[in-house]
Amino acid sequence: MTEKIELHGHELEFLKNNGKAVIEIDLGERTDECYLIDIFTVDQTDYVALISSETNEIYIFYYEDSFENDEIDLKVVEDEEELEEVFHLFTHYWDDEALDNLVEEYNSDIEHFDGFEDEDDFEYGIDEEDILEDSDSIDE
Repeated sequence: MTEKIELHGHELEFLKNNGKAVIEIDLGERTDECYLIDIFTVDQTDYVALISSETNEIYIFYYEDSFENDEIDLKVVEDEEELEEVFHLFTHYWDDEALDNLVEEYNSDIEHFDGFEDEDDFEYGIDEEDILEDSDSIDE
């Protein structure tokens, strides 16, 4: 269920995603495996927030969902002022404790998943269909 709030004169909507996803992003010279934090809206513009599974660095991209071909499109937010404002608003909802708890959930689910020899035995946590690898759709 989404949560709508007003903050600093902005209309925000959080928790628009359903479930979890592990997304590999292409950063040019390297890739980074990230956990989906949230798909959220600021003043009718959709964003996605990801957190690196290795460094805990947070990435925020423009988000577009193409329902026709079951793909997501992540675009870099080029405007530094916009990115800073969106990140500031994001951190009012997603504080350090909430992010730590989310990362712990992902790590626990992945450890639990890795404990099964046969993926068909896996009944809890992240479904194979929930895992996205989207390294080709980030425009830089």
